[in-house]
Amino acid sequence: MIGIIIINMRRLRHLRLLLLSIITVLTVLGLSTAGASTAGASLANISHSYHSSKSIVNGSIVGLDPKKTDYVQAASTKDGSRLLGVAVASNDSLLAVDATADTIQVATSGIVTTLVSTLNGNINVGDQVAVSPFTGVGMKALPGAHVIGLAQTSFTGKSDGATTQEIANKDGKKTKVAIGYIRLTIAVGTGNISSSEAMLNSLQKIAKALTGRTISTVRVVVALLVALVGLATLVTLIYAAIYGSIISVGRNPLAKYAIFRTLSSVLAMAVLTGVVVAATIFFLLR
Repeated sequence: MIGIIIINMRRLRHLRLLLLSIITVLTVLGLSTAGASTAGASLANISHSYHSSKSIVNGSIVGLDPKKTDYVQAASTKDGSRLLGVAVASNDSLLAVDATADTIQVATSGIVTTLVSTLNGNINVGDQVAVSPFTGVGMKALPGAHVIGLAQTSFTGKSDGATTQEIANKDGKKTKVAIGYIRLTIAVGTGNISSSEAMLNSLQKIAKALTGRTISTVRVVVALLVALVGLATLVTLIYAAIYGSIISVGRNPLAKYAIFRTLSSVLAMAVLTGVVVAATIFFLLR
């Protein structure tokens, strides 16, 4: 009778471990969703206050106004040499310098939400983004173009929030262009295919070395968190299952078959947890 009670207690403890692993898996999936939902957030490190003669929408690419000191204007290919940064809301900055109601905050570093278009094709993660003929709106950069930074999210005509407009070129040929927002790491310079690698941060370089393609910082960070949580869960499950089984067999050798069945169940759940974690990381980094 005592042996049966001990076995039931062991099973209850293993059941708690199983429940813990299920909760961990759900937490992992929740982290993935949370990481994806931050794609629209702006993470400018520091923004500075400037004046403007015209209204400028947040997310617009701006440059210095050549006619007035401390004034900015929406930038385009005509004045790309005066490129400065991206207009942001003051509460989107970690530090907004001299923020007042009648000024515009311009982020010159960090990750910001930026207006872009498909004028020069779809934008992929890792592409350089340059000024375009549309004032304040960026596009995929060509070598030699004035670059505002590196895309952290992709953009196509089917992206969330994208709007389509029809424009005509010099010959009168009409083309449909999508306009919307992406997350972008500010790095003002001149477009060069080889320089895009230098604009990647350390996490992105590691991810690119493993996967062969550029992946946004948010996805890399979430993948690392998933890996750490998954590893901790696997170690806890396996250690607790083996240790508990050894102790149980030592105390009640007659119940070893029931104990080993419970051990097999726990190890199977550990394998399932590992598969779920690996699949989650795969979809984050693909």
